[in-house]
Amino acid sequence: MTSVAPLIGCRIHAHGEVSSTQTVLAALASEGAPEGTVVTARHQTGGRGRRGRRWWDAPGESLLLSILLRPPIPPARVPQLALVAGLAITDALEAGAGVKARIRWPNDVLVEGRKICGILSETMSVDAGRVGHVILGIGLNVNQTAFPGELEDRATSLRLVTGRAHEPDRLLSAVLEALDRRYRAWLAGGFACLRDEWRGRSRTTGERVRTPDGRFGVAVDVAEDGALLVDVGDGVTVRVVSGALGEELPEHAREVERDAARH
Repeated sequence: MTSVAPLIGCRIHAHGEVSSTQTVLAALASEGAPEGTVVTARHQTGGRGRRGRRWWDAPGESLLLSILLRPPIPPARVPQLALVAGLAITDALEAGAGVKARIRWPNDVLVEGRKICGILSETMSVDAGRVGHVILGIGLNVNQTAFPGELEDRATSLRLVTGRAHEPDRLLSAVLEALDRRYRAWLAGGFACLRDEWRGRSRTTGERVRTPDGRFGVAVDVAEDGALLVDVGDGVTVRVVSGALGEELPEHAREVERDAARH
């Protein structure tokens, strides 16, 4: 049986310290780098997450990488890539570290309720209604034993979860293998073919969330195109697309809502 050469990880550019793997890979993409090219770093001085947030990492303690994708799709489908990547990360954590993880829509991976991985997809070019290329960024907490104050109650690492250190290169192989498999499946059948497995690993379903227009509701499902479906009451279900609001309702906001309901 002839094996298929991996697409993701066909070329890997490993760095020590960079401002951002996203920035480095964007330059390579503009020079014609092939789909599946990967940039890794041991430390980022200007790493970023969604909505311009800074991504914190301690040198050598995280798996930091960006992947170049050139899917033949319209821009509206790009947000699905964060969902595909989230599913792949849960695969890799179980295969590479024996850790079961859950996905918080749209782009976070959690273990024991705390964030262990963040995902950022950036559309870098669009031509005639089609995507030119997308850069998918992944930051996975590996060997941290502590986090800054603002993160200590919300973040975790593989070392904290398992009680032992992990080899980043081994995890990189597991991530690239899982992402290659899931990305190929998505190209062939869309998110619909991954939907059931994604649902089975979702942390968001059943949670209180906030819709882009400020309403609170319960996340009841994810649609075949990856949109989060939120029941806001009175028989109304709202579709929330990736990149919009949809974060879990903080506990203090739940208390405010409960107090308002009493009056």
